[in-house]
Amino acid sequence: MAIDMFDTRTMLRAIEQIKTPRTFLRDTIFNDVETHTTKYVDIDIQKGNRRIAAYVSPLLEGKVVTREGFQTNTYEPPYTKEKTVTTAQDFLTRDMGTNVYSGGSTPQQKAQRQLGKDLRMLMERIDRTEEVQAAEAIQTGIVTAVGEGISATIDFGMAATHKPALVGTDQWSDLANSDPLADLKTWRNIISQDAGLAPRDVIMGYNAVQYFQRNTTAKALLDNRRIALGQIVPEQLPDGVIYHGYLNEAGLDVWEYTEWYYDVGTSTEKPMIDPDKVVMWARGSRATRHYGAIQDLKATFVVPRFAKSWEQEDPSARFLLMQSAPLLAPHQIDGFLCATVA
Repeated sequence: MAIDMFDTRTMLRAIEQIKTPRTFLRDTIFNDVETHTTKYVDIDIQKGNRRIAAYVSPLLEGKVVTREGFQTNTYEPPYTKEKTVTTAQDFLTRDMGTNVYSGGSTPQQKAQRQLGKDLRMLMERIDRTEEVQAAEAIQTGIVTAVGEGISATIDFGMAATHKPALVGTDQWSDLANSDPLADLKTWRNIISQDAGLAPRDVIMGYNAVQYFQRNTTAKALLDNRRIALGQIVPEQLPDGVIYHGYLNEAGLDVWEYTEWYYDVGTSTEKPMIDPDKVVMWARGSRATRHYGAIQDLKATFVVPRFAKSWEQEDPSARFLLMQSAPLLAPHQIDGFLCATVA
């Protein structure tokens, strides 16, 4: 509708519906951060065993024990590189929420604010990319990076036993016949045996939580005393995270996490955690946020992300470029398990 200059009107406070990325998986599971000056990242992994000491008569020679070997895994953190362009035309229109006839801000003030907004936007896009990597890694053991000039699949080798899929009456959607508690105990033992670590947490997708809470054998088992005692304060949990209680019989805290991202390949929004999946992990498992070298002559120091800005004289424009090479790596992949429950 066109504005009539003779009508009285009031400009209400502007609304910016910005969907700030949630990074619960990245910050909770991949809280170890390493930056590198190299394009590739190597890590040596040695898996021990549970062999016991050999019985030998004191009259005989001692038995020679073979030392454990190790394997070296090499990864190349995928590169992100995005930029924004600001021209003089961007400052000839009124700012959102400002009075139509007020003088408003100067072009210099507008330029400074726009630079800050663009910087935040590029940073948040990388935040969301890292959260997607975290979600892929803990659910499939694989991180994929597909874009212009890059098509990488980084496989951390999650075993098939750590990706169980329930069928038939075992599926949690069968509320009368399934036994979620028995499943959780089984999966807990798999992690304990393979990784030598005791899992204490499960993250359930939206559907999995509903099935679990409505199950005839499981719905009465959640203990919320941790909330009552103040160990977990719901108001202090990150957005998108719900704490459902503690399972005494399985020794597990139950969480629900809801967050989405826009998938360019399908042009749809997808959930970070598949609604029908349950992720279990041991907090002692090594999971690291790696940042590879910034491949820019201006980047003279090691940083997770590198931003630079420059002006072009003709046509007049200012560019803002953000670069990063993130890789969220679950090095102790045996400490993770992702089950499809429906």
